[in-house]
Amino acid sequence: MSLAERVKIHSQLFLNEELTPDLADRLKRKLEKMKRLGLEALMIWSKDTDNLGRLASICAREGVSPYLWYPMLADTPARFEAKDFQVVAAVESGRSQILEAQKAGGEEFAFLCPNRVGGEERFLELFEETLDLADFAGVFFDRIRFPSPANGLKEILTCVCDDCLERSGGVIESLRGDLQRLLKEPGKAVGVEAMPGILRELFASIEEAIVFRTTSVSALLADYARAARKRNLDIGIDLFPPSLARLVGQDYTELSRHVDWIKPMIYCKTMGPAGLPMELLSLAKILRELNGNISERDSLCVLEQLTGLDLPESFGELASKGLTLDNYDRELEKLESLDRGGAVRIYPGFEAVAFPPVCSVDPAIVGEYVRRTLNRGYRGFTLSWDIRQIPPANLEAVGDFLAGW
Repeated sequence: MSLAERVKIHSQLFLNEELTPDLADRLKRKLEKMKRLGLEALMIWSKDTDNLGRLASICAREGVSPYLWYPMLADTPARFEAKDFQVVAAVESGRSQILEAQKAGGEEFAFLCPNRVGGEERFLELFEETLDLADFAGVFFDRIRFPSPANGLKEILTCVCDDCLERSGGVIESLRGDLQRLLKEPGKAVGVEAMPGILRELFASIEEAIVFRTTSVSALLADYARAARKRNLDIGIDLFPPSLARLVGQDYTELSRHVDWIKPMIYCKTMGPAGLPMELLSLAKILRELNGNISERDSLCVLEQLTGLDLPESFGELASKGLTLDNYDRELEKLESLDRGGAVRIYPGFEAVAFPPVCSVDPAIVGEYVRRTLNRGYRGFTLSWDIRQIPPANLEAVGDFLAGW
């Protein structure tokens, strides 16, 4: 039995530049190498949609299935003004932690509201037109969520636009009032021992709003999935790790009904959106913004209790070293306990790139990710998140492990 028959590997390609003959040749050579490891599918995102047909053809010639990597609610490739569809914040305070390095690469992470987008046919038409630009084997939906902690307190519990206020039947209006009352008492002296309980009570009190958000995201995905099904396309989706998914409006059980496979983003070393270090650091900073009486370590301890993850001693250590890979196992355990309908395939996503300052992992880390994934019974994974940024040594680490497995 070949490696490709034993282990299915997915990866991704983000292209924000001209597809020159030299670049096309380098991609071909990279695909040849990764195909020998077992690369089955490549998710393709290009800011210039004219590149999609050429990229899909390169994949097909190398025996790799091309998928359209489609960002639904942030950095959506709209050919019309999309600012009118952006989320509306309930509060005015809060600082985004998204790195300028990522914005410079073409990713703004400025989120659109799923209810506003769902009510505008041009977005769905744009998606269908994009699907028809190449012979895709499937579609991979990304950024189908609300803003994350990395976007800051101002956006974390959006959206309070007119569409959300109307469709929620008063739920979002109530949430807006709760948030504004909470922020009227900045620096309130709450002991660290009491904070986990207070936050759990807060989330219990806004459960209806959380459900409204997850339902809004799921309803939008359902519309897009139907368009993909009409073309007999395989459907995958990029989701936040289980510890944080509901915080951004993602419910694994609901979303599983519309897709064939899921890539949970379990990034333990990434200082970027969806990376556990950045999201947890952003949450910890938000806690201190709300309660200036607690220390860095206290805020991290609160998050440990709420998430069940093992966090470092300080903000600096979290930013520079990330999380231990034991947390990768903990997220997989949570994933395995969720009801996903039984038929949905899982290809855990972990970092394999050298892309400073956002993320740089070495071969030892990549090999350890692979070992932990396969030892838990998964027979596939996603090397994240851009094949051009995956060093040869990291691919060799994957090959070395698979050869002896």
